[in-house]
Amino acid sequence: MKKWKHICKQAVCLIVMLNCVGGFNLHAQERKKVGLVLGGGGAKGAAEVGVLKVLEEAGIPVDYIAGTSIGAIVGGLYAIGYDAATLDSLYRNQDWMFLIKDQVKRESKSFLSKEEKDKYLLHVPLSKEKKVAFTSGGYVAGQNILNLFSKLTVGYHDMESFSELPIPFRCVTVDVVEGKEVVLDSGSLPLAMRASMSIPGAFAPVEWNGMLLVDGGALNNLPVDVVKEMGAEVIICVDLSTGWREKEALKSATIVLDQLFGIMAQPKYRANKEAADLYINPMLKGYSAASFQPEAIDTMLLRGEMAAREKWDELIALRRVIYNGAPSGTSSPMPVKQKYDGTYRIGQIQIEGIGGKEKEWVRRQIALQEYSDIRQDEIDKALVKLQGLDIFSRVEYRLGNTAPHNLVFLLEMKNYQRINIGVRFDTEEAAGIIINTSNSQQLATRHHYSVTRRISTNPYMEAEYAFGHLFGAKLGLSYRIGYHDFDLYTGKHEAGDMKFMSHAIQGYYTRDIANFRMKAGMQFEYFDYRSDLWDRHGLRQSENSDVFLNYFTDFTMDTYDRAYFPTRGSRVQLQGYLYTDNGISYDDDSPFGALALHAATTIPFGSRFYMLPALKGRFVFGDGISPIYQNYVGGVFEADYLPWQKAWESVQGVHILERNFAAARLALRYRIDKKFYITALGEYGKESHEIEDIFSGGDLWGCALRFSYDFLLGPIAIQANYSNLHKNVGVYINAGFKF
Repeated sequence: MKKWKHICKQAVCLIVMLNCVGGFNLHAQERKKVGLVLGGGGAKGAAEVGVLKVLEEAGIPVDYIAGTSIGAIVGGLYAIGYDAATLDSLYRNQDWMFLIKDQVKRESKSFLSKEEKDKYLLHVPLSKEKKVAFTSGGYVAGQNILNLFSKLTVGYHDMESFSELPIPFRCVTVDVVEGKEVVLDSGSLPLAMRASMSIPGAFAPVEWNGMLLVDGGALNNLPVDVVKEMGAEVIICVDLSTGWREKEALKSATIVLDQLFGIMAQPKYRANKEAADLYINPMLKGYSAASFQPEAIDTMLLRGEMAAREKWDELIALRRVIYNGAPSGTSSPMPVKQKYDGTYRIGQIQIEGIGGKEKEWVRRQIALQEYSDIRQDEIDKALVKLQGLDIFSRVEYRLGNTAPHNLVFLLEMKNYQRINIGVRFDTEEAAGIIINTSNSQQLATRHHYSVTRRISTNPYMEAEYAFGHLFGAKLGLSYRIGYHDFDLYTGKHEAGDMKFMSHAIQGYYTRDIANFRMKAGMQFEYFDYRSDLWDRHGLRQSENSDVFLNYFTDFTMDTYDRAYFPTRGSRVQLQGYLYTDNGISYDDDSPFGALALHAATTIPFGSRFYMLPALKGRFVFGDGISPIYQNYVGGVFEADYLPWQKAWESVQGVHILERNFAAARLALRYRIDKKFYITALGEYGKESHEIEDIFSGGDLWGCALRFSYDFLLGPIAIQANYSNLHKNVGVYINAGFKF
């Protein structure tokens, strides 16, 4: 009996000991909750990704995240499962300037949009609600970056609470209407991230439940208090600030605004900084919120990682605190990699913001099928196509959180009731101004008009009307009156000024398909000469006036990525003309005609050096030929003085050639700095009276050296040139967009 009592006593002691041990293990596993705070700083957010790498390596768990501006973007993506390695790849592989500037690739734009962007500098609205806009800068809607966020956050576009994310998350913004801090904790995750990065004056504010939200850095750039309210017991804070800048360093709007935000948020900033258990402040002096250059991003990623590694001992000590003294080998959950390039089962496809026939037309353009499997890149292509039309001020999308995902495109029509203005200077025509007003890019009408006036040495006025779908076939009618005054040369001899008035009435059919345009029609032309005409050999061809009824076709393909400094793509134009004075014959004989070609392309050799080959020519055939339609060449641009004048870049003025002209040009362009270029070019051609003699005809050659700057208000260039057409060294300077 005593033996059994002894055994029972031992058993009870063992059970008590096991319970104590079990209780200790349970207590050890009940770790403290960790909050991660990510501050704002624009491009400097790359350093936060570097810090995350080290936190993962140290086994630091994250239970709550609060972020401001770029910290909200990095934090929001980390909260839904993007680990540090994936964020690193995303950060490095984005074309940040393309995203931030809301750019649309030129090859994705319509022909109408290309013409407007390549010609006009200023757009003045005719309605009081809209603001004046520049072609190359200004207030950014932020739709490109919002669409990127939407792509990266599929499944989280409509959340009842951000606490339901894999890691609970809060996004800090400021309501500019009430002037108060707003912490977003539900709704659209991509829109919340976009709102937090709305730097005033740079990005458009985000409308959210009656509020107008901007960058949270204005009032709380280090939201330690927010993550503490979420329940964090241990707080790790990443601060991207670089301290106060001296007066000499405040040289740009971005830097001044960054300093201003720091001043406004200073009271709360100090308190939050002191409340953090671990404070990490990477050394980012010399970098700003706009330092999105690849080299800068690489350096800032590394500096964020280095700053966290310098705190390694503190991280390990903090880890023990988090796990209540548990061994360092205790595991902690790591983020699960999030996919952003998958295939989705789509339900309904909806279009919001427009209605009627326009809505149905847009639905056909999207070319996505409801209740089908759709890849992310197909959605991306649809967005690019809609943006390239350049008729919407808003092109965004939203996907439902669960399959089948309802796909919603959010569109807003642009207001095209405005006046477009262009300004230009060159040494040939001095200053020039062009003014235009039109509704040519309105989708909701079949009636399109345009009125243009150019004020220069060679002024003109043109009125145009076209009927048809904006992006379909159109029938048009135009009238143009112009005055022409330019120096005319025959060989190296100056024939004098060529002066005349011209009137042109054109009826045409045209259609644009992607990067291809076709145009054909009939044109009445009247020339009232104020000076004599000349032929290639310097013989005077006196004319009082000329009347023509001509037929024409024009086929153009343009895939250049940039109009003035292309890095890829080509442009090809083929034109055919038949000239008559009564619609049937010319001068009681057979009509005469012309065929013109210009083809150019870009061949890149690395990111700075480009080869730019081109072929051009014009061939006039028939017996009787009017002097006004001879071959004229000269100048940097095609059709600068006459619609059929061909460029000859190594000579100024206008030079008369024989009936048949063919040439090749080879230019080598090198980008010295971000926007500075040097171009060396040579051109060689042949001219002949008969086309069969073209290869044995007269030689034409020339060369030029050009220095250019890709200025915001239009390209600036200065060149020196020499050609056997003139046999003198020439200098040419131009500034502004070509018109």
